[in-house]
Amino acid sequence: MNYLKRTNIPEEMIAIGRMITEDKKDLYTPLMMEKMTEGVEGHIPDASDEEKENMLYRAIYDYWVYGCNVDEEFYYHFYEKTDAEKLEYMVGRIRSKYVAHLNSGGSEDIKQQLEDKYRLYKRLQRYFKRDVIEIIDDDDFKDFEAFVKKHSVFVVKPSNFYFGIGVHKINMNDFGNDAGAAFHSILSEGIAIKNRHPSRNNKMVLEELIVQDESMAILHRDSVNAVRATAVRGKDGKIHIYHPWIKVGINGTFVASAAFDGFDAEIDSQTGVVITDGYQESGNTYAVHPNTGIRIKGFQIPQWDQLVKMVDELMELMPEYGYIGWDLVLTPNGWCVMEGNYSGEFIFQMINGHGFKKDFEELIGWKFDKEFWWQS
Repeated sequence: MNYLKRTNIPEEMIAIGRMITEDKKDLYTPLMMEKMTEGVEGHIPDASDEEKENMLYRAIYDYWVYGCNVDEEFYYHFYEKTDAEKLEYMVGRIRSKYVAHLNSGGSEDIKQQLEDKYRLYKRLQRYFKRDVIEIIDDDDFKDFEAFVKKHSVFVVKPSNFYFGIGVHKINMNDFGNDAGAAFHSILSEGIAIKNRHPSRNNKMVLEELIVQDESMAILHRDSVNAVRATAVRGKDGKIHIYHPWIKVGINGTFVASAAFDGFDAEIDSQTGVVITDGYQESGNTYAVHPNTGIRIKGFQIPQWDQLVKMVDELMELMPEYGYIGWDLVLTPNGWCVMEGNYSGEFIFQMINGHGFKKDFEELIGWKFDKEFWWQS
């Protein structure tokens, strides 16, 4: 793609985006273009057809030049940014280069140890502080039956998916306490996910409900209000919690995610005090929680020193990693691990309205030195 260049002129971006789709027809199939168009329409439903089409080609341009996906195009407002501003962002494809550098070269096994939720549980079981099982076929029914006898309400998660997609609660009462019916229903969910996303597996992870401490539940009782504590092994050899944030649900939702019905707010890594309002990927902001009336900025995350200590312990147990996005929840028995994320996002860039690439490079003492992310 010798025509690929960085520019601030929208018309040039659109033209280059069109050329890319022509050159890469094997990638940009009619189905792929349809899915990407749906993604754009989801962010700008009221735009004209021409505006949506132009935005699609700008997103394709930004993907190949800067490495961002369609969602990042919108929640980082790339369509409003200059070339220099875009280069400051740690977006998906660029972030993967830095994560691979920090995580022992980013081998497939290194990824799977974190992306496979049950595998991580087996390694760090005492930090999960709850029962977890995995089911994949009929051979797992006995384990399932024993699990639901102890936990009639539990959480179901696809084994290696992300963004909270497919996560939900199950109540055995909804199945008339028929273990067989519930079991096969969950297995069918896994098969459906595998059919839609062939790169993922059809394993389903079942977890005992996390009971969060009252001091965090007051924000919103229906969701598990987790802290994303991104642990980074700096050039000084120490573990740094890099721009942590809290995830809070709203309006009775179970999954607290800014991509859905929830918001994120940044936390001061030294004190544990929330230092921003709540932000959603849609652009909505919340100074106070719309349901509980609690002011977001200034909220003190309780037992912050204990969270920092746990992150240090977790990273000491996983020395082959220099970057993990930990989701941690405070329970009456202290902090527990919800999950670990191999390539957790820099969502605080959305909150702050600018990129942190140079800051991150200074912290780790390394820089990806190619012009484009795909040059490696």
